[in-house]
Amino acid sequence: MSGWNAYIDNMITAAPSIKRAAIIGSDGSVWARTEADNVFRATDAELKTFVALFDDITNVPSKGADIEGIHYVVPRTEENLIFGKRENTGFFAVKTKSAVLIAVYEGPNEVAATVRNTVESVGGYLLTAGY
Repeated sequence: MSGWNAYIDNMITAAPSIKRAAIIGSDGSVWARTEADNVFRATDAELKTFVALFDDITNVPSKGADIEGIHYVVPRTEENLIFGKRENTGFFAVKTKSAVLIAVYEGPNEVAATVRNTVESVGGYLLTAGY
C-alpha cells in the first residue's frame, strides 16, 4: 500500500482541510488510507456499499451516503463524482477506472472548492495512468 499513500499525502498537502482520505479499489479493498490521529475509519462493508453508489449515481442525492459511520446529505453528483455534506464537514469522492478516491474535509463551505479540485486532479492523473 505504501506507494498509494503518496497520493493521499499529496491531496492533504494541496488541501489541508482534508482530514481523512482513502483510495479504494472498485471492489471496496483499501489501497491506501490516512493513519494515526486522522485514520480513515470506514469499514470494509461500508466501503463496498459506498463504491456501489457509483453504479446508480443518479439516485444517490435522494438517499444520501454513509461513510465512517456518518450519514451525509448528497446535494450534488456528476458522472464520476459524489459530494456529501453534513454541517461543517463533507466529502468528495471521485471514481476512476479501477479506484475510488475519498477525501473527508472539515471547514467552512469555502474550502470545498479546493478539496474538490484536489481530489479531481489526483483522480484525473490516475485515469491517465490507466487506473
